[in-house]
Amino acid sequence: MPGTILYDHGSARIWGNLALPVVLVFLWAAGNVFSAAPNLALQATVTGTSEYSDKYRAQFVADGHIPKLASRDDVGRAWAVKGTTHRDGAALTFAWEGPVQVAELLYHGRTAWANECFRGFEIRLDGGGAPVVTGKLKSGHGPQRITLPEARTLRTLQIRFTSSYGGPNPGASEIGVFSVPVPASQLASFKPLVPGWRAVSQPKSPPPPDVPESPALLARFQAGELGFHELLVVQRHHIRCSHVYTYHCEGQRNGGGLYLMDVQTGAFRELVGSRDGQISSCDLSYDGRRVLFSWRQEREYQVFTINVDGTGLRQLTQGSGHNYDACWLPDGDVAFLSTRVPQAAYCFFTPVGILYRMRPDGSSQTKLSANYLNDFTPAVLNDGRLLYGRWEYVDRPAIPIQSLWTINPDGTGLAAFFGNRVLDPATFIEPQPIPGTTSILCTLTGHNGSCRGAIGIVDPRKGLNAQAAIRNLTPEIRLRGVKVSSNGPRGPYQTPFPVDDRSFLVSYDGTLLLRDYDGTEQATVLKPRDGLGFYNPRPVRPRTVPPVRASNLPAEPEPWATLVLQDVHQGLEPDVEPGEVRRLCVVEELPRRLIDSKGIRQPAFGFQRVAVSCGATYVPKRVLGFAEIGADGSACFRVPARRPIYLLALDGQGRAVQRMRSFTHLMPGEVQGCVGCHEPRQQAPHHPGVLPAARLAPQELETPDWGEGGFNYASVVQPVLDQHCVRCHGGATPAGNVDLAGDLTDFFSVSYETLARGRDVLSRRGANEVSVANPYTNWIPTYNGQEGNILKTAPKTWGAPRSALVDLVLTGHRDLEGRPRVHLTRGERQRIITWVDLNVPYYGTADTAYPDQPACRRQYPPNLDRVLAGVASRRCIRCHSHEGEPRVPRRAWTRISTPRLNSFLLAPLAKAAGGTQMCGKIVFKDTNDPDYQAILRTFDPVLTRLKQTPRMDMAGARPAACLRGNDSEL
Repeated sequence: MPGTILYDHGSARIWGNLALPVVLVFLWAAGNVFSAAPNLALQATVTGTSEYSDKYRAQFVADGHIPKLASRDDVGRAWAVKGTTHRDGAALTFAWEGPVQVAELLYHGRTAWANECFRGFEIRLDGGGAPVVTGKLKSGHGPQRITLPEARTLRTLQIRFTSSYGGPNPGASEIGVFSVPVPASQLASFKPLVPGWRAVSQPKSPPPPDVPESPALLARFQAGELGFHELLVVQRHHIRCSHVYTYHCEGQRNGGGLYLMDVQTGAFRELVGSRDGQISSCDLSYDGRRVLFSWRQEREYQVFTINVDGTGLRQLTQGSGHNYDACWLPDGDVAFLSTRVPQAAYCFFTPVGILYRMRPDGSSQTKLSANYLNDFTPAVLNDGRLLYGRWEYVDRPAIPIQSLWTINPDGTGLAAFFGNRVLDPATFIEPQPIPGTTSILCTLTGHNGSCRGAIGIVDPRKGLNAQAAIRNLTPEIRLRGVKVSSNGPRGPYQTPFPVDDRSFLVSYDGTLLLRDYDGTEQATVLKPRDGLGFYNPRPVRPRTVPPVRASNLPAEPEPWATLVLQDVHQGLEPDVEPGEVRRLCVVEELPRRLIDSKGIRQPAFGFQRVAVSCGATYVPKRVLGFAEIGADGSACFRVPARRPIYLLALDGQGRAVQRMRSFTHLMPGEVQGCVGCHEPRQQAPHHPGVLPAARLAPQELETPDWGEGGFNYASVVQPVLDQHCVRCHGGATPAGNVDLAGDLTDFFSVSYETLARGRDVLSRRGANEVSVANPYTNWIPTYNGQEGNILKTAPKTWGAPRSALVDLVLTGHRDLEGRPRVHLTRGERQRIITWVDLNVPYYGTADTAYPDQPACRRQYPPNLDRVLAGVASRRCIRCHSHEGEPRVPRRAWTRISTPRLNSFLLAPLAKAAGGTQMCGKIVFKDTNDPDYQAILRTFDPVLTRLKQTPRMDMAGARPAACLRGNDSEL
């Protein structure tokens, strides 16, 4: 049957026919003729008692796809349960509109990431009480039969899984349902897996290219018909790194060097040997005479230059930071990346490199970027602007957004180039302009793993986030689509370079290839030698010099810049009415210092290495101030230069109706303008001519009444709650069980736990909880797996406009007669509303007083669990046990200050003694009970420690001396 794909685990699809209904093909014994038995699961509605997320829905067990073993590619293709709640107990129900006959099921476990397979199972039909089949599945990859005693006619079938092999989030890649047993000859082989098996992060060997070798193309290359006779290359080992942003500080393996290859003879000429170091990248000057390269001989990369004749070796940078990925500018200066500012990514602990420039002799080194995360691989566009990759996560998850940005060589005019709301590819890196076009060639890759993947052409004229703007030149490496988060793609290609507008050079796992853009021919130019590959090819020839972009910055500017907004309402229609936006809030994202400690390796709330929030913002915020909007929607105001800032558009109540989920930065003396709020970049203003706001002197920002420091929940929000709320919502029995007290918890405070912490727990491992959905605040989750929210950009989607807490604040928390219970001042309301719109930060700094505690914050009594378990085993196990072990009901958080108000001390305590007696019977008659006192005493060491060394949310807190490097620039 042409077009049909057999049930084969080696293929991404298992059922599919271009012309016929989707079927499973098998060979009948009699007559050797083909017939088809439909997979009934594809016709069923499938529901589950647990789904890890909307990307692992129950219906995906019947979608015709089986992810490959260890592919790390089952997002949207498999069913997974929440392992914290349903690892050893979950059910799937298949329901059909009419009766069907069922004889057999085929189960495929989850094996794309790890051994996440179920073990025990029961089959029930049409809601029957007793199972018709029970059994145990094997641990492994491939089809497993579940055969009914006899074929049955039914409308519903439930498979109940009663145990698993212990994977994080078990499930099924696919479950087929058939009316007759499937012959063994038509089943793929089964591969056993040991419990605890996990997929490796990178494939051992890349897939083969699909482009045919062309002797004619190789002959043209060797004859110099492509316009050059020598090729500059870097020889080195492939840099294996844990993340795309750690290639400068991980994976060093010495050897190789910088070479010139004669394209006709293949002869090599060494410019720089690197037997005791590693050269990562290079660039050739526009006249083809001088080479820039990044060389790591000892601890750090430094930028060097050398002439193509091998003379004039010179080191341009020094110091304790990495200096790397240098490129020539049109005026002869050099742009490069540097980690000299000792700051680190919030989700890891390696130094970040950001964009700088310098003179060709290494003098006048100037910072161009204010990023607090990594910049990547700068190059110069044909129009003279710098193009580079940039990682950021302003209120969004960390994985997918390493997009392309442009900036003038003087640091002005920062603008998005492409991909700032693209989920796949997760990273655009190593961009190079294609001669004679406005398109660029670049590497398309993931967030985790090495800096290699697919190669693509990006044409931003087709849309700044459009699928149509991406042309995949390596189609054997799959791109999922700009709206699909997959942390990919992964592949063997890297360091591409355009030869002209027809062909390009690229490294394929260390082998240099020459290809045409249409993928019709390729030539293998250079194969690895002595176990080392070749990278960063540069034809040795003069190139057209892009125009030098003159700088308009003043010679001696103040440390300020000016923003001019033409009409804030443009781009917000129709969700926001004209005149609805009254003010702008200017927010700065604060950097995290390099911290070397035990606690930094014990993240919480996903990958917060230094906890800032409950899984909302990764980054502490500073409100720099507010600017007024004119009647025509325009504004002109001053902002601090060289700071990563973003804007919130506030309505008359102070709520953010729209937010930038990306930051900008300006140089001292720069004047930057924008048309509106989230309007297309090419859009023309509604108002021609000079706007009223632009005629006036720029506004000074109105400083918030809580000051200019980092937004600290304990000092900004809690005083409002103490003044107006705690008298009802505090103590042992807070009204409505809503506790708004400021007592410290292990990570935060009681009121923050109530108003911000997620109620839907997705996973929990020790102190690291992943939870979402708080009923009071509408915050943006930044956990891995929540990348879809990056695409939700409509006005009034997030924060205060949809916050139940903000509604209460604005209405005065009315009683049953409609009368306000509380009366907050405008300033008090603004504190709470701003906190919600900042994406509920708790800490106002990434500094820590406790670098060795989990997430550099947690305060938890070390003996509490042991003592509590001992008391429970003697006095509570009759009511509170799980599988014979005592389990006392507890909240996700523990109250540290005023520990007597923890539920595990209140519930067993008699009401007469100040308890709630929620246990139903008196366990502790009074607070003198020895067990009560034993539990209470476990808090003494923590309270003593906090008194001596306040946490960063407490008055008198001071950062610990746990920093790496010189932090003077912070």
